[in-house]
Amino acid sequence: MGTLGDSTKRRMSAAIQGLGGTRAGFNPGASVGGYAGGMGGTFGRAARGIGGDPSDGAAGAAGAGQARPASAGRVRPPPDGPAARDPIPRYFESPAAALPSRGTAEGKREKVRPASAAHKHVWDQPKELPKAPPHGTTSGYVGRPKSATATASNGLRSQVLGAMPVEYRLVGTGLEPNKVSGGTRPVSASTYSPPAPPPNKGSHGSSPYGLSKAPPPALRTPQHHIGPPNSVDQMQELRAAEGDVSSPGTMLSDAHMMILEDAIRDAVRNKRSVYEGSKDALLKLFKAVDDGSGDVSIEEFISVCEQVGVVVSAAEAQALFRRHGYEGVMPYERFAYTLLTQPARQLAEDMPVRKGAFEAGQNANFNGKILYRQCRKPVYTPTDWDPSVAKRSAELPNARLILDFIYGYQGKDNTQQNLFYTSESKVVYFTAGVGVVYQRPPVHHQYFFLGHDDDITALTLCPAAVDFEGKQFPAKTLVATGQVTSTEHGAYICIWDSRTGSQPDGPAAAPEVTRLKFDKEARGFCALGFNPSGTRLAAVAMDNYHSVYVYDWRKKRELSSGRGQMGDPPQVYGLEWNPYEITHQVTPAFLTFGKKHIKLWTCSVEGGAGTWTGKSLSVGRFDMQNVTSAQWLPPRSNSGNECMIVAGMGDGQLYLFKGGTCVKAIAAHRPGVKSVQADGHPAYCGVRGLRAIKGGNVLLSGGADGTVLQWDTSDGSIAESRFSGGAIQLSSPFGPGDRSVPAVRAIDYSEELGRILVGTNNCDIVELTETTNEALMDGHSGDVWFVAFHPTNPNVFATVSDSGHVHVWDGAIRQMTHCVAMGWDPRTLAFSTKPVGAAGGYHIAVGSQKGQIKVLDEGENLRPVTDCKDCKEAIADIKYSPNCRFMAASSNETTIDVYNVEKGYQRLCRCHGHSATVRGIDWSTDSSVIMSNSNDLELLFWNARTGKQITLPQRDVDFATYTCMLGFPVMGIWPPYFDGLEVNSLDRSHDRELVVTSDDHGMVKLFNYPCVIHDAPHRAYRGHSSHVMCVRFNCNSTLVCSGGGHDWAVFQFRVVRIKPDDPPPPKPQRVWGALDESGRNYGYTTQPFKAGQPLAQGAPVQQPDPQYTANEGDHHLDQMPEDVGDEAASSGLQVMRQQGQGFPPRPPVSSNRQAGPDLMAQEFHGHYPEDEEDIDSGLSQNPAPLRMVAEEG
Repeated sequence: MGTLGDSTKRRMSAAIQGLGGTRAGFNPGASVGGYAGGMGGTFGRAARGIGGDPSDGAAGAAGAGQARPASAGRVRPPPDGPAARDPIPRYFESPAAALPSRGTAEGKREKVRPASAAHKHVWDQPKELPKAPPHGTTSGYVGRPKSATATASNGLRSQVLGAMPVEYRLVGTGLEPNKVSGGTRPVSASTYSPPAPPPNKGSHGSSPYGLSKAPPPALRTPQHHIGPPNSVDQMQELRAAEGDVSSPGTMLSDAHMMILEDAIRDAVRNKRSVYEGSKDALLKLFKAVDDGSGDVSIEEFISVCEQVGVVVSAAEAQALFRRHGYEGVMPYERFAYTLLTQPARQLAEDMPVRKGAFEAGQNANFNGKILYRQCRKPVYTPTDWDPSVAKRSAELPNARLILDFIYGYQGKDNTQQNLFYTSESKVVYFTAGVGVVYQRPPVHHQYFFLGHDDDITALTLCPAAVDFEGKQFPAKTLVATGQVTSTEHGAYICIWDSRTGSQPDGPAAAPEVTRLKFDKEARGFCALGFNPSGTRLAAVAMDNYHSVYVYDWRKKRELSSGRGQMGDPPQVYGLEWNPYEITHQVTPAFLTFGKKHIKLWTCSVEGGAGTWTGKSLSVGRFDMQNVTSAQWLPPRSNSGNECMIVAGMGDGQLYLFKGGTCVKAIAAHRPGVKSVQADGHPAYCGVRGLRAIKGGNVLLSGGADGTVLQWDTSDGSIAESRFSGGAIQLSSPFGPGDRSVPAVRAIDYSEELGRILVGTNNCDIVELTETTNEALMDGHSGDVWFVAFHPTNPNVFATVSDSGHVHVWDGAIRQMTHCVAMGWDPRTLAFSTKPVGAAGGYHIAVGSQKGQIKVLDEGENLRPVTDCKDCKEAIADIKYSPNCRFMAASSNETTIDVYNVEKGYQRLCRCHGHSATVRGIDWSTDSSVIMSNSNDLELLFWNARTGKQITLPQRDVDFATYTCMLGFPVMGIWPPYFDGLEVNSLDRSHDRELVVTSDDHGMVKLFNYPCVIHDAPHRAYRGHSSHVMCVRFNCNSTLVCSGGGHDWAVFQFRVVRIKPDDPPPPKPQRVWGALDESGRNYGYTTQPFKAGQPLAQGAPVQQPDPQYTANEGDHHLDQMPEDVGDEAASSGLQVMRQQGQGFPPRPPVSSNRQAGPDLMAQEFHGHYPEDEEDIDSGLSQNPAPLRMVAEEG
């Protein structure tokens, strides 16, 4: 084995000197322990002199006996005074004789060549180093350079924090911000401060600037570099806020103790070196004061903390002892292990582990760590977990949701007329998967048809009175709705009565009259229509052929089917029967129209019971374009009962067809804005509304320009500029300042009311006269993303959608009260927990798709208060802390920003640690801890004041709200087939009894809280289309609102408590009596026969043994054990049949015999006497059979 060379020995000697060792003629060691601080980076590097020649270094080394330390090692700072500005002395120079620098730029590494010096090396290239201000000048995060020095912006070289062992202590009384200007933030002195140097001696650890005054402006940190403050800053803030904490017995908060532990941990870690870890360094200090018991007292603990550099009061030490489960003395090895060992490792060693949530009917007596598939992080039972709580989770909740109101109307993707007046002047339409019947003001009420389990795509109203199964349905009362194909079954059409409604908790098809079922290939329906007599129903399916069906719906019999149009659906936009079939005795016919086509369908058989065939109408010399609506005009007297057809076109014109050909084009409306249609292609909306009224004498047309025109068609034709009334202009729902005009999507007219009903593309329903616009229903014109309730008013809630507006609603009057345009697409919002506005109102913080946050003042009509932007991605969730001092906002950037509300929403810290979008956040009740969950199924916890992740389990932290989809109290919400992302929203009721969820399958589910049983029982409510993005309880747990994402609707539910079932009646008492009318057989029974012979003279009357009274779970003859057959039971009955007078008395029960199924089975297989002699012998030899028989008889 070889020996060390001279150069290697010199380098090792230099490394040892760097640890602080000195000898005569040597300078103090220039490098310290740590990363690259000792021998690291030294081997293979040649010592070099001033000119960079290795020979110079070797000569210097030979003369001085000292090698150059590692170039990346950490170097002690220079002495105080003017010499501090000079470069660090080289290894062969004394500090007083330091040579000037060789001209290396500040903040760049000096060039170092490899030992061979034969070619260029990457180290020869200058490299930028991080610029770090002197320690104590900022609480922001600063990247620590791995070189010995870092150059400040003013040219000074400052010591790198952690580059050498430094003694720390708590100083000052709190953070005192300095007044600065010019866009910089106040700078606070750090509470970690090096001690003052001893008199007449230099200090290697002193800061270039005193901590009692602000640093030079060049070293101040700009506002946008704010980072998490260190733990001792937080410690000092808490001490200033909590007052005197020095006296023993003082009650200290959990946050205070957590930050104190962080301060001790950080100080101990600054003591470590490459040769000694944090735990070893701490144990060395404890062992120095140990008396051999392995424990430390409070006074000894305080002494050790002072040596570490943290001042701890007696009250804090006592509270820390109790926090770790000790009083007066504490084993210091256990404390060091708990303080410095990673929490995950501690839990892996100490806690029992369970896989999966609790199972119904099984014991939930478990206290430890639980792993379940939908959460990547383990969850923990509370320390005071009561297993009996799990029984409630295994039951249906004692409450249900009653659908109260739906805000919105399907005006987005509809192509056909889907809005009608009924015979009772009510309004019928559909939203998502619900048929809605709306009672006009002043009633302003809705009831619903809930017979569909997926999206409704078409609706029509029967125009005539119909008899069906002995019931008479007046005209305009029956409604037909068609839905899309679901995963379980094909598409179907429901015909239902609009005069009655259903509720989610009642029979789903309460008003349903009949149902027509189709194959899955039909996919759904894009158009429906009843014929004028109401006996036929035509339907256009959404398959690629757009099959047209004609049904005798009362007999559920298909009369005809044919191909309507080829292409991806929807190619057909609507269907219109000729309404003059009965009144004018015209041939039955109907129209289908849509993407660049219009067809006339007629029947080959009189009465319409044969095959129906379609023929395309010709546009002649006019341009063929999308036909968006069509109506029949009344036949003229001189035309041989021929009806002309008016078609609304995509560019706003009206085409007039006669004899199968277009003969005229009339400019009626402007085309509007080109938008993406239901088939995914951009096109003009055109004339979507056409309705012939007043016996066909007037034709109403509504276009994309928001105008309703009244055409005179009394002669069976239409002419340009010939109107029967004035034009009616729709007003914008967003106020007179909004330039956008709502487009008409559906139109109807009431003869009784004399009013026009219009549905718009903003999903609003408006009732018009020539002078008024009355909004019956306000809706959203974009996907609804979030719902938030007011913290004190249970009826007020707000919503945001892709329309770019914030809507505020009153659930009591069921109307929108405020609306404000944001200027960008909002994604989330939150009410402040307390009034903070200038007028005593609450703040509403709104987050956008591009990272903006704007705060509105509710008390000043939603006036913007402030805005901030610290993200480039969408804001996912916003929550105010319970004390309303802070606001947390999570984003798609995988971070959480915490803002100080009291300081004008100044950002306090940022929480890093998630690796995916942070979906939900919640605050603890003391506003000190934030809980968050992300799309990658992580559940993390954060210190709200520092932004640091809390790795210890927060099993006993009480959270003011619970909206995270992960965690122990909600681990039972997941069905087995959910992978962790299907649940979009969750909320716990404020009374902490219920939890509600919404998912990707259009379901709103209600569970008991806590929900800890696997696939827990729940009440499910359907109605939304596809993804339900958000669901929330109000402040008193009486309302639930859900936002339906793609259906643009908000559902409002009432929470109705269910009275618990009455307890079952007590079981009848068993008595001794006759078992039959003959009176020959006696035994214990609940209903003895009155007939029978008296007992033999002298026979005692014996009451039932208390041990064998009928209790729940006892086995009787009608409830025998499984191993006892019918023969044994019948033989037992035969034993009771006695000859002569009565039955012998029951023998006493042995005290060591216990009744139970096993004993019963054994005794029924024992000896059974067959005659009177055997009975006497059986009483003495084997009394058990007679005893059991007597009880079970």
